[in-house]
Amino acid sequence: MKKHIFILFLLTISLGFDINSQQDWDLGFRLGASNYLGDIGGKEKNRRNFILDMKLQQTSLVGGAFIRYKLDKNWSLNAQVNYGRIKGDDALSTNPGRMWRNLRFKNDIIELSGRGEYNFYEDADFGNSGKYTTELKAFLHAGLTGFYHNPKGSLNGSTWTALKPMKTEGVKYSRIGLGIPVGLGLVFTVKRDHRIGLDFSWTTTFTDYLDDISTVYYDPVNMGSDAAALANQSAQVTPEEQIYNFMPGEKRGDPTHNDTYMFTTLTYSYYLHKGNNDVFRNKRRQIRAKSKRRSGRRVIKSKF
Repeated sequence: MKKHIFILFLLTISLGFDINSQQDWDLGFRLGASNYLGDIGGKEKNRRNFILDMKLQQTSLVGGAFIRYKLDKNWSLNAQVNYGRIKGDDALSTNPGRMWRNLRFKNDIIELSGRGEYNFYEDADFGNSGKYTTELKAFLHAGLTGFYHNPKGSLNGSTWTALKPMKTEGVKYSRIGLGIPVGLGLVFTVKRDHRIGLDFSWTTTFTDYLDDISTVYYDPVNMGSDAAALANQSAQVTPEEQIYNFMPGEKRGDPTHNDTYMFTTLTYSYYLHKGNNDVFRNKRRQIRAKSKRRSGRRVIKSKF
């Protein structure tokens, strides 16, 4: 499946690609912050969706590259590859049950995404300079993401072990996953060729194992000693009268909600089309012509 996702990505960015064509292409990169919403951290009893339940202390970095093709005035296609890390720690939760569970994870995600972008706002002369060299666009986007992930756990927060082979809940899951990214963004086109933007993307996945937690505690008899130690670390911090809540068969995670992650990035891209300046000049002439027609006065000469 990983091979098929990669081939699909290559086809997406190469379809109709011709720098010298009369179409609009821009190529760029992104850098920013990543976070996630899942079974570690937050408030389990009063679960809050979206960004309200995130732990800012666990924010990590994400970076990537993208190529965008302008279909028309309002629509664009964007193909991208990103590398980001998500992480969480029960020690940061305000819920006693999660603090006593005492688990932590980190997960490096490599994603290949394709999405459509719809411009719902445009200012062709941002700043009202009259030169039409700076353009502002605001857009919404949605698409499909294929990603590779490999969650890791730790007993001390410094030494990390891949959790998938451990089968900490007795469940097999794939390192390859799919997600649906949605979001919004802003992009400034400066001096006709340079594009600087802000992009927010929230990806809902079809897996609940980005953090290796989903259902109930598995019987340690069926696991190796290392897996059992990573799967249940509650004995280190749980009060004696609460230890029964962390026995095999008791709740370990929430299988009713799949994991999600968020990327907030600054972007920079450059127009590849050689004749791009002509496009901007024509647009500027058209806007100026319309402005003159609207402001012009009709003079009628009287005949005597």
